[in-house]
Amino acid sequence: MPPKVTDTRNTSAEALHAVEAETAAAARRVVANYAEDFFDGVTLMCMLGVEPEGLSYKKVAEEREEAKPKKATKKATKKATKKTTKKTTKKAAKKSTKKTTKKAAKKTTKKA
Repeated sequence: MPPKVTDTRNTSAEALHAVEAETAAAARRVVANYAEDFFDGVTLMCMLGVEPEGLSYKKVAEEREEAKPKKATKKATKKATKKTTKKTTKKAAKKSTKKTTKKAAKKTTKKA
């Protein structure tokens, strides 16, 4: 039988934690250098598991969605376009009717 091998290295939990913290900090620096914007950086850090304490991807994503301007749907855009077109057409028709009425009134007054 082979002799028992014992581990003679001192691997304390504090030493392992220090190495993990250093590695995570280095990974955050790399992500910060390569990220295009804050949201991209948060996404990458969370995917790698090196996000700092208190940083939550879910919260950041929700804030980003709230900050985005809401786009109008195609139907809403079409309806709005139709309404403005109708209003413009009605106004133009009223103006042209008024102009022709005024011109006709001027002609009749000139003839008399």
